[in-house]
Amino acid sequence: MAIIKRLNQHDLSDSDWDEFINAVNSMHGTGAGSPAYREFVSLHVEAMSMAGMSWRVHTMPNMGVLGTNFLTWHRQFLYAFEKRLGIALPYWDWIENPEIPPRLNDRVLLRRWSVRREWDPDEMPTEDQLQSQIRPRRFSVFQRSLELGAHTSVHIAIGGTMNSASSPTDPIFFLHHANLDRIWAEWQKKNPMSNPRNRNEILQRPPIEGVKVASVLRISSLGYSYD
Repeated sequence: MAIIKRLNQHDLSDSDWDEFINAVNSMHGTGAGSPAYREFVSLHVEAMSMAGMSWRVHTMPNMGVLGTNFLTWHRQFLYAFEKRLGIALPYWDWIENPEIPPRLNDRVLLRRWSVRREWDPDEMPTEDQLQSQIRPRRFSVFQRSLELGAHTSVHIAIGGTMNSASSPTDPIFFLHHANLDRIWAEWQKKNPMSNPRNRNEILQRPPIEGVKVASVLRISSLGYSYD
């Protein structure tokens, strides 16, 4: 199986960006084949609704819900999106490059995608904050620390659509979560014996999801890597 390499968005060429943006655009509109872009957005909205609480995708303290499947669900979500996109997802290393990637900050594109932003760079996570969040060696503690820490900070910093249940409407969502997935993959190398305990749980819901937690624990088995 050929391995797809997910690249740092900072290293993409103009033609790479054109290819990514064109691929995103091809998933929009009523004529787009299934799963269309709107289906991924709808799935994420459902995951954050009362109906999706049992999926345990996000930690919602007010609802008494722990994001037990936060990292595994989003890994599968990105994997399904990448397969539909037809090209490798780039990732946004917001510690190394804390500004929004310029090619995804074009006003014309944002209007076309119905994306609203309320950018506040002061909310972005710092290197020290991230290091403290990835220090735990137990998976459940690491996952919760990362979810409620750097993950949430970036969503808040971008604001607008990204700070809502329909956050995947903004394509930067996928670059942000690809970076979280990369951070988890690096953490796994250092903590190979620390994994989710619910290996046989089915990630909800089909057809975009519908696989066991155990099947998404190794990115090599999914056919991709990070540069």
